[in-house]
Amino acid sequence: MATTGMWAVKSRLDHLVNYVSNPLKTVTQYVINDEKTLEKRYVSYLNCSFENPRDNMENTKKHYHDESQILAFHGYQSFEEDEIDADKAHELGVEFAKKMWGDRFEVIVSTHLDTDNIHNHFLINSTSFADGKRYCNTYNDIQRMRNVSDELCREHGLSVIEQRRNVSKSRGYCFQEKTLRSMIKEDIDEAISISYAPTQFYNELQLLGYQYTIKEKSISVIHPMSRKPIRLKTLGSDYTNEKLMERILDNNKIRQDGFERYDRLGFNIRPYFERYRQGKLTGLQRLFIHYQFKLKILPKINRTRPSPEYQEEIIKAAKKLDTISWQTIIICEFKIETLDDLKVVMNGFEKQIKELVSTRQKYRNQTRYCHDEKEIKELQKKAKELSPKIGLLRKWLSYCEGIEEQSLEMSKFLEKVEHTKSRKDKSYERN
Repeated sequence: MATTGMWAVKSRLDHLVNYVSNPLKTVTQYVINDEKTLEKRYVSYLNCSFENPRDNMENTKKHYHDESQILAFHGYQSFEEDEIDADKAHELGVEFAKKMWGDRFEVIVSTHLDTDNIHNHFLINSTSFADGKRYCNTYNDIQRMRNVSDELCREHGLSVIEQRRNVSKSRGYCFQEKTLRSMIKEDIDEAISISYAPTQFYNELQLLGYQYTIKEKSISVIHPMSRKPIRLKTLGSDYTNEKLMERILDNNKIRQDGFERYDRLGFNIRPYFERYRQGKLTGLQRLFIHYQFKLKILPKINRTRPSPEYQEEIIKAAKKLDTISWQTIIICEFKIETLDDLKVVMNGFEKQIKELVSTRQKYRNQTRYCHDEKEIKELQKKAKELSPKIGLLRKWLSYCEGIEEQSLEMSKFLEKVEHTKSRKDKSYERN
């Protein structure tokens, strides 16, 4: 049984793109060979590129001179717990998006796996790339969403909510209310995870489209697709005023203890950090961890403020912290110690990408000469299933290219800092 909903987005588009495609919510592991594993990411892009979908959407608006306050629409499709797996949910979500908006709008489809019930998110550009006309999300649009979703659920053997006219509060309404509360919890968790102060938390809520009221005993919020305020403390013990502030303040500890970032990314870097302290790491592993050690991305024994030489570099690193994190994971996971090791891994990714692209093109070519509709759909499905794998491998390859470039920059920077310190020390000794 699936429920659907949609609301307008008037805040920053980049925040919403990051939210729906968040790897912490959309990634699961899959095996690429006998020794290595990569992640499978449940994010698909319709009529826009996976490299930078936000730019695609903004360029469409610029082309048609659309300066409307509503930038996009954020929709969801939520399934009942244990009724569907991630693969089927994402497949159904993509099919749903194609039927609803695929011929006229740019859409991001993502499947979130971090809650008890698997659910799809849809980010739809409010401006059509086909003719510049706007998506309005009228009552008819909302009704069509429900009808299309129900139709697909029936086709895939899933249950459907049957509305009962003689009941004022139908099962569908109850389930939707339950889903709304779970979505609020999810949004609150997301806002907290990137906030280091209460004011930042409230700003993030506004960016997600929420209205909020702060009272002494509880914070109340109004979801973008609802008119009814909900007190956060009714969502559970983790959402009382005291607990919310505690969770926000804990982020400052997480920022100081950089291990937590890697734990959230699904990789335990503590053994490598201990090996670094013991002088057992060499090559690129030591370089990357030393770099993060100096910038306080990883914890330092001495908690003093970083020296001025590192201040500018810290600001730069903070802006690309996730990239640095993933690069470190790749270096440690694939046991890369030299640039030669890095080249071997990169060549492996390139080979896999080439093979997968070739296989995908083979399937696409076969559809041109096939006359069996069922077989054509099967070939298209096979080709489509390869795209996320190709996209992920390309992303990992880009991280490797960044490692190659950054390793040289890091070496030069650290040498420069150490040389400057050495000169200062010698000058001090002379005086």
